[in-house]
Amino acid sequence: MKNTFWFLIISLYFFMGCNNSNKTTQTEEKTTTINVSFNPLIKDYTPIIFNKLKEANSKNISLVFEKGSYHFYPEKALAKYLKISNNDNGNKLIIFPFLDYQSVILDGNQSDFIFHGGVIPFVIEETKVLEMRNFNMLWDKAFTFEGEVVANNSKNRTFTLKVNEDDDYEIKHHQLYFKGYDWKLPMGENIVFNKETKRPYYYTSKYELPHSGLNAREISNGVVQFYNVNKNKDVPPIGSIWVDKGPHGQNRRYPGIRLYNASNINLQDINVYSSGAMALIAEKSENITMTNFNVMLPEGSTRMIGASADATHFINCKGLISFEDCTFENMLDDATNVHGTYMVVSEIINDYCVALKPMHYQQDGFDLASPGDSIRFITRTDLSKIQTNILKNIEQINESHYVLEFEKPLDKNITLESAAENISWMASVYMKHCKVRQNRARSILISTSKKVEILDNYFSSMMAGVRVCGDANYWFESGPVTDLLIKGNTFEDLGIGGHNPQAILQIDPIIGKKYRNLGYFHKNITFDNNTIKAFDPHIIYALSVDGLTITNNKIIKTYNHPEIFSDLSEFDIQNCNNVTITGNTFQDKNNNKAEISIKDCNNLNISNNLGFENTTVINPNKYFYQN
Repeated sequence: MKNTFWFLIISLYFFMGCNNSNKTTQTEEKTTTINVSFNPLIKDYTPIIFNKLKEANSKNISLVFEKGSYHFYPEKALAKYLKISNNDNGNKLIIFPFLDYQSVILDGNQSDFIFHGGVIPFVIEETKVLEMRNFNMLWDKAFTFEGEVVANNSKNRTFTLKVNEDDDYEIKHHQLYFKGYDWKLPMGENIVFNKETKRPYYYTSKYELPHSGLNAREISNGVVQFYNVNKNKDVPPIGSIWVDKGPHGQNRRYPGIRLYNASNINLQDINVYSSGAMALIAEKSENITMTNFNVMLPEGSTRMIGASADATHFINCKGLISFEDCTFENMLDDATNVHGTYMVVSEIINDYCVALKPMHYQQDGFDLASPGDSIRFITRTDLSKIQTNILKNIEQINESHYVLEFEKPLDKNITLESAAENISWMASVYMKHCKVRQNRARSILISTSKKVEILDNYFSSMMAGVRVCGDANYWFESGPVTDLLIKGNTFEDLGIGGHNPQAILQIDPIIGKKYRNLGYFHKNITFDNNTIKAFDPHIIYALSVDGLTITNNKIIKTYNHPEIFSDLSEFDIQNCNNVTITGNTFQDKNNNKAEISIKDCNNLNISNNLGFENTTVINPNKYFYQN
């Protein structure tokens, strides 16, 4: 009887405990709604948002704004040291600190979020679900200096700007500084844009000036003359727009949205009108969906530039990165770049341990890996694989020194000439019905071993359309492609910059010339049923691909500009295997035929291409990657 009594007591205890546990779980999962009312008399909403998040005391929040124009200032923003890859590390002031949440929903109800000064609007870290929608974001002052060229003198090496009325500047000791609410930058990286088309000027590289030695003087209010123009460069044309974003190393401080260790992210109906670095930068995050997520200028803007760097950038992410119905235009770098990161072996500690270091300063402090991740070692000269090993432990001693311990002994071929990448964090990519135009640099860059589909988009950038690289010597961006489909897209008027040749499809892993016969870096790339309208001949450059298919593409030779690299072949295929080039057409009103250059390739199927020469040639690109 006594045993039965205690059995009943213990059973009741566990029942009540489990029941209370369920109630606790239900309480934790409940979403707290935070309503934000608009009051035009409120100058700064930064402390209001901070206090509302603090008072909610919930890991699941829904932040709903009444439609309005909300201003945010830096004085009462949360400060946090952030290591942001491909941007500038430092102590950052954050307006919306979504840190360590289970779920966040933000609905702006078509509001404008206007940021003042050196702030990062959104930082999302350690958050499992994020949905943001229905708002526009911009700064009170753009992070670029712009002005129309109203006079020039090539003999005297001068040009004169009428400064954009939105820009503030000062001249000290003959040097111009442009400035915002709490920041100031000297002149630095620059480019010339076409006022009418709002695109980079044709052959704009002729006008890009080293900022050192360029002096300034004010002629009248808002009119500035620059003198001591570098004698090796042309003065910018009258009527063009001169754009400057400050010196390299100082001009990537204030991205718009920063994602880190976040997952299940949905960004919808958002317009990013300006940013002081990348509009969106994501690291170590999983499953990111963008629908009508736009990086662009507001309607009616007289400016040339919105985001001062990439529209989006994804580093060591996994799951699916999806773009649909997005517009990326008038930024000073790529629409997107999806890649991993190589770190270089700096020390062989023992049979199980190595030290690694990042080689590009904007990768210092990067979160490379966690225990259990698969780390692949490669040779830097030819990017060939050495070994994949499971990480047992990692210790970041400082931002440039990492110690890694592995489950298995390290391969003896791993040396100080090796690099390492984390292959557990690679993302699939899906991009459909997007527009990329009027920007400096490329349309998109893809370096991931997961499935990638680029379908029915429009690309019109200054440089390459789709670039597929792999590089353990400069940017250290990793990721051999293994399954890439580029289909149904339109490419128009690319490659206008005049730097090195830029192909519509540019597959250019950085492999030294004498190492190219040792294997193939990329594989399974299909370029099918695309429409290309191009003035310059360089359509496809492909190096080190096993399984390259180029089929059913329509190429239309235009005469929008004079050719820049007229001695190149339309297709330039080098050190590739299993190559199929069939069913393509080339149209030229002057009846010129397209050329296919083949060098050191195996297993070719080249047939039924209209408007092409009957025989191939050997005419490899002589302008780059010949080291």
